[in-house]
Amino acid sequence: MDIKPQLEAILFLGGEDIKIKELAKFFSLSMDKLIPILYELKGERKSTGINIEIFDDTVYLVSNPKYGEVITNFFEQEKKPRKLSSSTLETLSIIAYNQPITKSEVEAIRGVSVDSIIYTMENKKFIRVCGKKDSIGKPNLYEVTDKFLGYLGIDSVDELPNYYEIKEKLNGKNKD
Repeated sequence: MDIKPQLEAILFLGGEDIKIKELAKFFSLSMDKLIPILYELKGERKSTGINIEIFDDTVYLVSNPKYGEVITNFFEQEKKPRKLSSSTLETLSIIAYNQPITKSEVEAIRGVSVDSIIYTMENKKFIRVCGKKDSIGKPNLYEVTDKFLGYLGIDSVDELPNYYEIKEKLNGKNKD
């Protein structure tokens, strides 16, 4: 019996994220057998409205970033989605353009503490820890997630506007 539909049903009802180890135990499969199945399922769902995100030892469902604008437009009918503050957008932009990046590197660019913003954006799954920097203290490295890209209505960080072109345009406007 194909377990992929069963996995989808569990992920759908499972909430935020599910430990891959728990799925392997439930289906009596080794991690080495389950992980390729999850990645295959992720590939099959890539062009649908619901995607599968696999990160570290967890797996969860996310909306396809391609449909971020239509999702926002639909839900704006009922209530405006909560807008991100300018300091949050600035922090997320720094992470997006410089990822992977540490919290202290973001703080050095912004000139202020970003502890609460990092905490909040991690909880909203707009950013995630993608590794550890090989330096003193082994600080976390952060990157933006597909959920954040979906909020912007883009598929990848490659679609972000070119920072230097925007800066040049803004500098040109300020001279006039």
